[in-house]
Amino acid sequence: MKLQDNLFTILSQQEAEGLATFHLRIHPEWPIYKAHFPGHPITPGVCIVQMVQELLGLALHRDVTLRKAKNVKYLAIISPEEVAELTVSFTKIEEQEDGSLKVHAQVAAGETIYTKLSATFA
Repeated sequence: MKLQDNLFTILSQQEAEGLATFHLRIHPEWPIYKAHFPGHPITPGVCIVQMVQELLGLALHRDVTLRKAKNVKYLAIISPEEVAELTVSFTKIEEQEDGSLKVHAQVAAGETIYTKLSATFA
């Protein structure tokens, strides 16, 4: 299931020098929040990684698949009750000789960084 237009909506997108930044609105009514966790909803880590994957695909205008998550740091909890909007920034998108992509991304809101990710996509 795609998370775009379910878990989040893209408010704006900016591209510069081969990198991209997306400004998103989180949908607190999305059903995952009823199960994760009842009364104290938080965005599951796997959803954050999938969100990054979907946005990378949009930035590159092609489908991408996670091959290796080298480093994923969850630095703060994303609660839809406390965080309505997020910014996903790709600080490195580097194509390798084998066609894979080395990517660095971060998920933030204002000064708070929620997630940092270094991964390889194909």
